[in-house]
Amino acid sequence: MIRLLMILVAAVLIAAGFAWIADRHGELLFTIDNYEVRTSAAAAIILAILFAAFIGFATRVVAAILSAPGALGDWSASRRARRGNEALSRGLVAAAAGDSYEARKQAEKARRLLGAPPLALLLTAQASQLEGDEEGQISAYRAMLDHPDTEFLGLRGLFMQAMRNENIDEAMKLASRAHALKPRALWATNALFDLRSAQRDWTGAKAVLDSAAKAKIMDGGLLRRRRAVLLAAEALDAEGRGDSERALSMALEALSLSPGLAPAAVLAAKKLAAQNRAWRAQDIIEAAWTQSPHPDLATAYAAIKSDEDRLAHAKRMLGLAHLNRDHFESRMLAAEQAVALKQWPEARRVLAPLARGFASTRVCALMAEIEEGEHGDATAAHGWLMRAVKAPRDAEWRCAHCGWSSPRWLAVCGHCGAFDTLAWSAPGPDAVEKISAAPADEGLAGDVNVDLLKEMKPEKPKEAGPQPAHQTRLREQRAAQGHKDEGLIILPRPPDDPGPVDDEFAPGWAKEGEVR
Repeated sequence: MIRLLMILVAAVLIAAGFAWIADRHGELLFTIDNYEVRTSAAAAIILAILFAAFIGFATRVVAAILSAPGALGDWSASRRARRGNEALSRGLVAAAAGDSYEARKQAEKARRLLGAPPLALLLTAQASQLEGDEEGQISAYRAMLDHPDTEFLGLRGLFMQAMRNENIDEAMKLASRAHALKPRALWATNALFDLRSAQRDWTGAKAVLDSAAKAKIMDGGLLRRRRAVLLAAEALDAEGRGDSERALSMALEALSLSPGLAPAAVLAAKKLAAQNRAWRAQDIIEAAWTQSPHPDLATAYAAIKSDEDRLAHAKRMLGLAHLNRDHFESRMLAAEQAVALKQWPEARRVLAPLARGFASTRVCALMAEIEEGEHGDATAAHGWLMRAVKAPRDAEWRCAHCGWSSPRWLAVCGHCGAFDTLAWSAPGPDAVEKISAAPADEGLAGDVNVDLLKEMKPEKPKEAGPQPAHQTRLREQRAAQGHKDEGLIILPRPPDDPGPVDDEFAPGWAKEGEVR
């Protein structure tokens, strides 16, 4: 509707123009030499308009002829760019699909059409990676460093290559450059932190944490934990150099960030006790025990007051155990105190829940001591010691990343170099050596562990009869070894008395400050 209206308006204006020209009266006379040209005013105006239109058309034609080479070049460049972008798209799709031949083909086509654009370099690197061409990857990544848009990507690619080749010095340089280029990039921050901590450059690692905190790219809890571990490592290094003052200062700062960090708590308690600040040392150990009990904490706690009598010592250690009463180490600590006071029933009651199933080496050894001390039963004690030989190992400092174990805590794994991966833990189920068992036979309800055998005099049977096959074999083996035949009873349980009922294993196994 609007277009029709505009056409009508234009037609009216044109008609009005022609009418205006037709109404002009007069005559135009041109004299050239001996020639005269006479025309009316209307014809002169029309001729002038036609001449102006011709001049405009001629100008456009000349301009088009003069600009033809440039326009042809622009068209050709546009066509090459379109074909090059299509090659890049096909190449990236091929690389994602794992088609190295097609990716390489399209990468070469894109470089031929576009030169060396960033995406073509990326496609070349991916194609080289699919083909296992390490030199091609490195060449492409180095070429990326010349383009601001791909410099960071090139640094990442070269860093990964350096790490695969275990070129730590080169990886450090690349990570530092990447971190300086983009401080908010998390991979660069973590890479630089891991490399510096692996080289025990605690100061440099803390500088990376400061940068991460400023950029707000890392969780606050993780920052505190990492800083605490770095401070604990610095404290241990200072202790090794004999700088006690700095060691204590670093350990206390680490504990302010992570009170449950056992190595820092042990070191700080040792230094404070040497300064006659026993109460402060005890507070530190108790705070750490509340969060994560550890045998070293109990040892350090015991050493704070080494001159106290046995009863006072046991009460103080039981008070520590009560701070985390259901933990394995707390029960072990309570049982050890009962054994030290020769309170065998109490020691057995506290330790019995830990002795069920796959008891650890420490539990088996302590049960052997209880059997020997309470009943003087060397046979039962020997059975527990034999069981301890094949029992699951107790907790130790173990790397959660590679499984490497260490006799002492380290901030960095000595095998894989991972930071803060050593945790106080027992081996997994796949590392537990199962106790060998005798095959099921007549008269036995299922498999019976050989280590749970206990010799004792059986009741005299009312009627003599044939012995079961398994007892006959065991009798023959003992006779061959020169043992007197006194009969043999196989017990399908550990060499222990029935112990207390299950209700007595509830968390309230001892009252605070009470020695039984």
